[in-house]
Amino acid sequence: MRGRMTNAVLAVGRNIRRVRERKGVSRDQLAHELDTTTDQVRLWETGQVDIDVDTLDRIVTVLQIKHRDLFD
Repeated sequence: MRGRMTNAVLAVGRNIRRVRERKGVSRDQLAHELDTTTDQVRLWETGQVDIDVDTLDRIVTVLQIKHRDLFD
């Protein structure tokens, strides 16, 4: 869903960034843990691409949070 930002995608991306920064995890660290690129993490955080359910599950695991933390 590249290029089309919905409010939900933007909100989830902002929450990923907020939680990541609060936990002191860099984009590079998160990307490494998820076996992806720093650019991909940036795209998620800025809502430029949608995140699939499996990736959300992995983000929740890596950041040690609950799913609802990304949707509140």
